[in-house]
Amino acid sequence: MNATTPNDVIQALHDLSSHPAMPPAPPIGSVLSTDKMAQEVQDTFKTAQEKRVGISILTSITYKSISGNNKERDFLIRRIIQAKNDIYIDGVAMDIRMPRLIKVNQISRIHDVGTGRIYDNPYKFLHDKLGININNDIQPKQEPSFTKVIERMHNEIAVLMYVVAIDGLREKAERNTVAKYVRSQTQDLIYTDIELDEYLISIAPDAASAGMALQRILLKDKQAIQSFVEALINVITSNGETNEKERVFLAKIMDLLENQGFQFNFAL
Repeated sequence: MNATTPNDVIQALHDLSSHPAMPPAPPIGSVLSTDKMAQEVQDTFKTAQEKRVGISILTSITYKSISGNNKERDFLIRRIIQAKNDIYIDGVAMDIRMPRLIKVNQISRIHDVGTGRIYDNPYKFLHDKLGININNDIQPKQEPSFTKVIERMHNEIAVLMYVVAIDGLREKAERNTVAKYVRSQTQDLIYTDIELDEYLISIAPDAASAGMALQRILLKDKQAIQSFVEALINVITSNGETNEKERVFLAKIMDLLENQGFQFNFAL
């Protein structure tokens, strides 16, 4: 039997969802093959660096597009990238279910659908909501403690909240299980339960974003991965049931990690 690979785990993560797949995120550092893509977008992805991945937050964004048109649309944020001196939000335009790239300095308003909060300053959204520090005069001068929570835990939160939302219920008990895990990993930071709960509520289910986040998690040290797997099992079993797709997903993760020297004694 062939050993489980990271791609097998990512595929099992995608298989958890019964929803139609979103289009994949364009690759960083390569030329896109879509002829209709504007040259500026092509050049952006060739020179871009990722500042944050695995976000998966549903928003409504008012902005001027790269083509110069004024837009207001529901937008699933997947990652934040930087090309030269410009910051971009990369994700999916929900009305056309197509990937789109939005330059942050062309955004006039961001509505966080999960919490209902409105940001007239897009840099404040990046800073307060995503924990991304932008070195310019627009950014708030003080760094809230919760941005450090996001910076440390956003990948784990993205995967766990994707699993929470798989059945469409997003049960509070499951969200509380995620919150307990985040608290255990951030005991050195001071923040409120409201801040954490609002962030968890904002995370939208998207397999592509969760897949990107999972790849980052699997690169961490053994203790971080061990804690994450324990939290993943707790989330999946918190409602007293584990379906076949969830068991396959867990089995593939554990098989991959056992091949790398991890030892687990969890019953599936």
